[in-house]
Amino acid sequence: MQPLRLSRSVLIQMLLVTLLVIAAGIYFSDTLAMIYLSNQQTSVGYALNGLIFTLFLLGVIRALLLLIAYNREELALVRFQRNLEGNQGALLEGIAPSSIIAIRVNTLEGMRLQHAPAQHQALAATLLASESTRTGLVRFIHNILILCGVLGTIVSLSIALFGASNLLDDAVSSSGMGMVIHGMSTALSTTMSAIVCYLFLSYFLSAIQNLQTALLGRIEEITATRLLPMYQITEEAMTQHALDLVREAHLLVQSLHDKIDAFDPDLIRQEMEQNRVQAQAQHEEALGQLRELSAVMKDGFRLPGA
Repeated sequence: MQPLRLSRSVLIQMLLVTLLVIAAGIYFSDTLAMIYLSNQQTSVGYALNGLIFTLFLLGVIRALLLLIAYNREELALVRFQRNLEGNQGALLEGIAPSSIIAIRVNTLEGMRLQHAPAQHQALAATLLASESTRTGLVRFIHNILILCGVLGTIVSLSIALFGASNLLDDAVSSSGMGMVIHGMSTALSTTMSAIVCYLFLSYFLSAIQNLQTALLGRIEEITATRLLPMYQITEEAMTQHALDLVREAHLLVQSLHDKIDAFDPDLIRQEMEQNRVQAQAQHEEALGQLRELSAVMKDGFRLPGA
């Protein structure tokens, strides 16, 4: 399995797009200053655009934190795959306990110790639900950015209509015309801000969701192909284990038979006879020494029967 590198790619893309947007903002600074700063007779435009950009920055920061977190998860998954391929005893060596793969391994280990069957579907659904909540804030901001732009347009058109009514009341009033221009300019700026922020956040939200899907898919693949056979005790696994034990016992018995057949019965009989003769000779020699010792003791102590 090839290691994942999606988070790093998305981070690089975000950096490049941010630099591109900044460069475009500097290049069109005069036009943007005319749209956002000129003809601002009230603070409504600043407030609406400030709200849009604040929400946008909040969503970008949250997306950036998610990408950094998923980058750590990818590194942990790569290290875990190396531990599996290296057949190391400690599968979680060098892996943070808070990572997704470490939590999955610890969960399966705990279920094995409790002799509980591991339900892969339940584990996958729980993990998916847990990870889906992490992008909730980004999705919320992504969904309301266009509504913020529409809100800014409605408020700005209301200001323009108010200026138009003043203009109709007094045809020579310059404030009425200024209010109309201010309202139209604010409507343009808020709509443009919301659309640009929406497009930016839409792309990277989609990239984060694709990254999340790929990462969770890899984790579930490792769980199904490597972890469940290690931790889950099923009838098929027990049967296979019993068959392996019977096969090993058969090989051991066959090896013993081969070793027994390799011995020469006549040679074994001769060796046993020699050992018997030697043992009998040693026994007779020991008896003779005991008799001599008994005679010496009787003579020394002048016992009867000497």
